[in-house]
Amino acid sequence: MVEAVTRKLCPLALLLALLAFPSAVFAHRDDQYLQATLVAIEPSGVRLQINLTPGVAVAEQVLAEIDRDRDGAISKNEAAAYAESLKRDLTLLIDGRDLELKLTACEFVPPEELRTGSGIIQMGFSAILDPLAAGPHRLTLENRHLTAISVYLINAAPPRFAPVQITRQKRNQNQSAGEIEFYLSFIPPKDR
Repeated sequence: MVEAVTRKLCPLALLLALLAFPSAVFAHRDDQYLQATLVAIEPSGVRLQINLTPGVAVAEQVLAEIDRDRDGAISKNEAAAYAESLKRDLTLLIDGRDLELKLTACEFVPPEELRTGSGIIQMGFSAILDPLAAGPHRLTLENRHLTAISVYLINAAPPRFAPVQITRQKRNQNQSAGEIEFYLSFIPPKDR
């Protein structure tokens, strides 16, 4: 009888805890700039998808970095300049060698939406890999963008290609830097 009551109360207790602390579960803090990076490793390259979400308390500070002419709108030139600024603050290495990042996507929501704390800026970057030998490899990513107000997440995406297997992920304490170890299987050459 006690066990049956306990099983019924545990889900209820969890639900009440989630309702009592929704911000801890469903969003970042209002005074932080969340920078969440998903890393996709492929045999010929690496793709980064970065979602940037300023909290209400830091939105104006982030917008000041983007809307340089202070006209209340984000122009294509301002978006491109901000993407370049973010790119300069990223370091991507494969087996200790620098990779050159190229901007592949840049999407901004209106400033009014960013001020709500739920608006997301999306950036995509890619890097082409020199052919890698079959075997273990290590990708290292560091994000130094607006460190005074930011919190970070770095995660490897599930591989889309069979030759790539993620074997381990390590991150520093605030996840502004991380290592993704992966194994590349032999890829047979294409028939000519």
